[in-house]
This record gives sequence, C-alpha cells and structure tokens, in this order.
Amino acid sequence: MNAVLDVAEIRQEHVDRLVAGDVSAVRVRGFVSAGTAVEIGDSLARHWSLSRYRNTPELVRVGESHWETHDDDGSTNEAALEEYLRRADMLMNEIRAACAPHQSPLDQLWLMLEKEFGLERARIVDREMFAGIGRVFPEGTELLPHNDRLARDAPGLPLGLELDAQLAANIYLRAPEVGGELQIWNLRPTEEQLASWQADGSGYGTDRSLVPAPDVVLAVAPGDLVVIDATALHGVAKQIKGTRIGLSCFLGVRNGRPWVCWS
Repeated sequence: MNAVLDVAEIRQEHVDRLVAGDVSAVRVRGFVSAGTAVEIGDSLARHWSLSRYRNTPELVRVGESHWETHDDDGSTNEAALEEYLRRADMLMNEIRAACAPHQSPLDQLWLMLEKEFGLERARIVDREMFAGIGRVFPEGTELLPHNDRLARDAPGLPLGLELDAQLAANIYLRAPEVGGELQIWNLRPTEEQLASWQADGSGYGTDRSLVPAPDVVLAVAPGDLVVIDATALHGVAKQIKGTRIGLSCFLGVRNGRPWVCWS
C-alpha cells in the first residue's frame, strides 16, 4: 500500500484508490498558500464563538458538529439537533467571514468537488445540515483513535444508508511545532471491536494500548488538504508544542449521484 497519494486535484480515480484501501490518504499540498492558511487559522482561534464541544469538552471548535446532537448514551438530543439545524447557515457564514479577505478554503474545496462529482449539503428531512467546522487542538490535546459512520452516528437518517463511502476532508491552517500528526490505521473495525476497545471516560475514542501502532503517521502542514476514508480507524497525536487548527467536513460518496457534505 502507498501511504499517501499526492495529487493536484481530487479526481474519481483517486477516490477509487482511497475507498479500495490502496492508499491511506489523498493529499493536495498547498491547496491554499501557507501564509493564507495561517492568517485564517489565527482568525478562527480568536473567533467570538470558539467553544468546547458539547459532548467532547477537551476539543474546541467554531461551528457545530452533528456529533454534538447526541447525549452520552448515544440517543439524539432533540433540542441540540434543532439548535444545530437552526444555526447551520448562520455559522457557515460566520466561518466565511472569519476567512475574509480570503476565500473560504471550504468553499474552494466544495467548488472543486462540485465540478468533478456534483455536491450538495446533506439534509435531515428537508433541512440542510451544517458543513465545514473549524477545529482547534490546544497544546496537550489529542484525538483518540476512532472512526466515523453516518449510518451509526445518525441511525434514523436515511442518508446514512445511501452512502457508498464516507470520507473526511481536512484543510490544515496551523500545525504544532511538535506533535499533532494525523494517524491512520489500516483497520475498518466492527462496532463490536470498537466497543471492546473503548477508552475509559471517552464517549468516542479507542484505548491506544488496545490497538497496534498506526500504519501511517502523517505530519501536517499549513495549506495542505488531506482526504481519508472516515470509516478507517484514525486519530491525532498529542500536540506536544503548539496548536493545531484546521477546517474539516465529511463527504458522502453516492455513486451516480451528487456527493453530500456535512459536519
């Protein structure tokens, strides 16, 4: 397996290799210039709405994640879901404003994907989901190994059953001096395996001592776009010195139909 496929633009053949497991990640180096990336990252780090995830308080973000509409037992919090949907457009525009005077890297990504595959925002019934979260990993934080599946994370949403693949796109804006690498395992665990590996005190992550070392450890750089298969086990190493800032969204692949995006 080739760990990382470097490309100029995301094309169908690149996605096919990623979904087939022939590569662990597809990267566009310098998707935005490093200088622009750092400026946007600094703006997001100062944003008035920067706050902790409702159910993962060790992480902070601008925007909201659909994951936050779940309570600790995995059930949907209807009030949180309503707030997530009601604020979706406003928060997406807030992130665009934070990127000014530059174009939002997310809009740049979505335009590229729309031309190649067709793209629309995912919906819950007739309401568009939020897409494009800004995430800040302060020094000392990490993201435990986990995977993402819409069919599991939103079991009442028919869209989860329509997807042929689920990808995660990350545009890096600032990287720590030490640590913060993207970690990818060549594992697509079952729900039973994930339950047996669950880290004590974590609502989402795996105990690192129960899984092998990651197969890929990728140092990230400001301005790079990296796309991975979200159903593969992945995580973020601890930020040992410095802060990691990025923009991210999920991409739902629907063969023969437009893709969908959400966060």
